[in-house]
Amino acid sequence: MYEEADEGVRAESALDGLTPDARRTELTRYVGDRTTAKIEELAERFSVSAMTVHRDLDVLTRAGLIERIRGGARAIPRHISERDVRLRSGTKTAQKEALALVASALARDGDIVALDDSTTVAAMCPYLAARKPSAVITHSLGVMHRLSQENPEITMVGLGGQYYPETDSFLGAVVVDQISRVFADVAFISTTSLKNTALYHPDAEAALTKRAVAMMGDRKVLLVDSSKFEVKSGLYHVVDLAVFDDVVVEADLPAEHRAQLERLDLTVHYVATT
Repeated sequence: MYEEADEGVRAESALDGLTPDARRTELTRYVGDRTTAKIEELAERFSVSAMTVHRDLDVLTRAGLIERIRGGARAIPRHISERDVRLRSGTKTAQKEALALVASALARDGDIVALDDSTTVAAMCPYLAARKPSAVITHSLGVMHRLSQENPEITMVGLGGQYYPETDSFLGAVVVDQISRVFADVAFISTTSLKNTALYHPDAEAALTKRAVAMMGDRKVLLVDSSKFEVKSGLYHVVDLAVFDDVVVEADLPAEHRAQLERLDLTVHYVATT
């Protein structure tokens, strides 16, 4: 009992003196673990005033990381956060940029590059021009717009079909049919769930399209942060982890997951992230 009490004291003291960004990260995690939390509870937990909590919740709500409710905050339901690109684009931005920088270097000059509609892969956009791809193929409307505006010299091949505003991309059988008619030297994808040495997604149309994008590439690269190894909500199988040639992942990946990757015949690139 004394050991449990000591652990609680240490956990609370570790929250004292956090920077605003670090506090908001911990606050988001705290609300997510409990589904809901009251203003007073959060103020006590993080040793700040109720007014500071209000400001933090305003920032996190604008970023789409939580929902405000009367007297407190509520976690974003997972099935919504996994689909809505507006919510996903505001999370783990530093990790995504670090992974994207390393992944971009895996594209060789002149490659035809395929990109899926994940926000992690979208973070590669600022770095792709330096690789001088001969063309970029994608079903992400956001990536099409960004690359065509910032790098008009890159040949853009857009895959169209039914548009889903939640993902800001085109998904489904029409897109898959178009993918069957093109080729990429290297395909970059990410995932919402990695379990039992396979990728899964909570949405059938997205899983179908992501599978086709991955298999389009002669070389297949997976970008994944460590949190995806613990997500169990994926319902639809995308591809087995073994199909990839390269995996780009955070350097602080737990040992059990490192061992899982290193048992497979693929190259793992460990990236230092903040």
